[in-house]
Amino acid sequence: MISPVRTGKSTIISNLLLGDSEMGFYDAQERFHSTTIISNTIANDVTSRFLAKAFDTYDSYNDHIIEGIINQQKSYSKEEQPEIGVVLDDCLGSIRREASINHLASRFRHFNIKLLIISSQNFRACSPIIRQNATNVIVGSPFPNEKELGKMAEEYGDVFGGAKNWLEIYKKATPERYNFLHMDFQSNPPKAY
Repeated sequence: MISPVRTGKSTIISNLLLGDSEMGFYDAQERFHSTTIISNTIANDVTSRFLAKAFDTYDSYNDHIIEGIINQQKSYSKEEQPEIGVVLDDCLGSIRREASINHLASRFRHFNIKLLIISSQNFRACSPIIRQNATNVIVGSPFPNEKELGKMAEEYGDVFGGAKNWLEIYKKATPERYNFLHMDFQSNPPKAY
């Protein structure tokens, strides 16, 4: 999830994790054995107060958190691994390129992580490993930084008819504040909503 500050990232995460499963959301408290949220802003963000009450949370990224999650999952046989969710919200700027999250982004399925959300304000703060292994990408609005949009258009344009076409799709999907473009890379060909 790539979106500037104050464009609804935390609201989307809250809805995905705490929403009504009948409405198509996860209701993560029922769906997953556990959900871990790592967020630099969770303690200060009014929007995230319900997430902080409902889930295991950390207010800063540390490789030991990710390694602990992996080791916990490895302690089970493949058949008995609990289904879990992991969320990294706005903490990629402080993460090294060789961080454990980059390895996890390419192997999360092996540890029965059914939902891995990584949100950032800066597209290239997400390592190439994270970007290449994303199954779904959400781009929020408004995006005042044309340079950031250009980076995304360059990266995703090839699968949507070129960079110029990707920008047109983005603008059509996001005419108002809090709108977002959702790209589904699990479908073949990828789809944009």
